[in-house]
Amino acid sequence: MTAFVVGLTGPMGAGKSTVAAMLRELGAKVLDADALVHDEQLRGTVGYSAIVQTFGTKVLGEDKEVDRSKLAAEVFGDPAKLRRLEQILHPRVIARVLEARSMLPADAVLVVEAIKLLDGELRKASDRIWVVLAPRKIMLERLGLRGMSEREAELRLAQQFSDDQFRAAADAVIVNDGDRERTRERVREAWAEVRRARPD
Repeated sequence: MTAFVVGLTGPMGAGKSTVAAMLRELGAKVLDADALVHDEQLRGTVGYSAIVQTFGTKVLGEDKEVDRSKLAAEVFGDPAKLRRLEQILHPRVIARVLEARSMLPADAVLVVEAIKLLDGELRKASDRIWVVLAPRKIMLERLGLRGMSEREAELRLAQQFSDDQFRAAADAVIVNDGDRERTRERVREAWAEVRRARPD
């Protein structure tokens, strides 16, 4: 038996990292797929070479590392380019997740926080899908605090699944509407269900 995997997803600005931090406190091992993606783009990696080969040196910064904002500008709004980028990075991220799971004890719970969880192989690697949702107004405020213009935030959110699509895929829905204690209570309830489902 291997570690139990909870896939944690939801739209940008919903507050997945907040929920992930609460899960860490409860004893989960948490992997941030976005951080893994970042690792796989660093100079010297296979991912870096494939990105430069595919998109050219225009996506690099002065330090010759991949400039994430330049890369985002290159692929967002062009589904074919975005798909090519995902084909480069997603298999590497999956391999890292499976490696992490294999190194954990059988009774452990591994939470994988990933924005693209539902449309890739990570979904198949998850025993449970948890979705974090928030009112649109709150998501736009949170994305604004990250320096994103309202127009850019709306554009990014429009390219993601709708709340209904997220709900349809979810084993548990955590509404993160700004009330931290209520969110914590929802996380605890969903966590208790996972612990019950986990056979000894």
